[in-house]
Amino acid sequence: MKAYRKISLSLILMLAAGCVSGCGAEEEETNVKNPYAAAVSMESTPIVDYVVPRLLPNVLVDTKGYALGDQKTAAVRGRRLPEEFRLVDDATGETVYCGAVESVTYHGESDLYSGVIDFSEADTEGTYYLECDIIGRSYCFSIQEQLYNRLFLDNYEQMMESCQKKIWKLSEAVALLEAYEWYTSVFPDEDRDEIPDVLKELKGWVGYMEENGENSGEDALYAALLAKFSYLYQKYDLEYATDCLKRASTVYSQVQNSINKDADSFFALTELYRATGLYTYRKQIEDYKSFFENNSSYLEESSYLYGAMTYMATRQKVDMELCETFMENLMDRAEEISKRYEEMIDPVTAKNNGSTDLLQCAVELSCANYIMNNYQYTKITEEFLHYLSGQNSESVSFYETDEDRIGYVLLLAQLAANHAE
Repeated sequence: MKAYRKISLSLILMLAAGCVSGCGAEEEETNVKNPYAAAVSMESTPIVDYVVPRLLPNVLVDTKGYALGDQKTAAVRGRRLPEEFRLVDDATGETVYCGAVESVTYHGESDLYSGVIDFSEADTEGTYYLECDIIGRSYCFSIQEQLYNRLFLDNYEQMMESCQKKIWKLSEAVALLEAYEWYTSVFPDEDRDEIPDVLKELKGWVGYMEENGENSGEDALYAALLAKFSYLYQKYDLEYATDCLKRASTVYSQVQNSINKDADSFFALTELYRATGLYTYRKQIEDYKSFFENNSSYLEESSYLYGAMTYMATRQKVDMELCETFMENLMDRAEEISKRYEEMIDPVTAKNNGSTDLLQCAVELSCANYIMNNYQYTKITEEFLHYLSGQNSESVSFYETDEDRIGYVLLLAQLAANHAE
């Protein structure tokens, strides 16, 4: 009986091995002495077919910080929201301010609630985070004096470094020069020779472009830059500025026959006309008049926007109807953005076309604000910056991820200038 059981057990084990080993089991038994050699399908590296979800904070803040003395708000979201929040000093862990979660709104599509945290009364420099029951805490952020000036200078210095390495894009040079014209006071003069550093760097860059025959294929935009630079540089070196203006006129005339009525050409014409007052440039500008009437979408193109601003600012004789058209269209655009901005940057259901679109809206508001100094427009541009710097549904700082920071130049220069007053 014992022998029968022993044989039966051996047989069962052999049959089980055959079932596991598959069709090649018999051959492997006769030719391979290692009983584990048939197990060739074992993976050497485990296959993980799931993705660890990215955990996002539910307290959304501007990770670049908040300005001392300014209004300071953050957004909260969740399937349930607490009634209160705490502002915590990151260095000590001490709660320094408490307040109520306000403006709670339900979003049916996402089944989420959102609310607003206002901690404006907390006005001591330092590094903090916001904390709530149920939904957790935010990323760390700072409260500091001259925040916007520091952010502007960080952006400015990176662009200056590109200029010095001669890897500047023409559009970067134009944007920086435009910001300099409007907000000269925020641009540094490190050696105190009374010539802003940006103009000296631009002079070197223009010299490099001319000496090496560099051609970006954007001749009309290059002509606009040269004309604008000559206009702004004339009080420092009239002879060099005059040479730049002659060069701008030459560049534009060389390509004029092949240029259609486009944004860069219009921009070049306005800069050349402001610097020279020549009738031929004024006449060509007025040829665009029918294009601008009953149409404000052209303001979404930077060169049209910059050109319109130059035309309105010139002391040369202008077509007043055209100036009024520019003014009305710009104000209409600013009011449209003012009405839509809350839904554009809602922390849960934001409706926008990405960071580039938001920056363009901020630039348009900066232009309108430059003309009429509207406090509301300044606050909205700040809200755009908060959204772009982390107060969005993904908690992403687009300020850090955008390779091209051209759009931030005017925005930061405006905010730095306004907070310095």
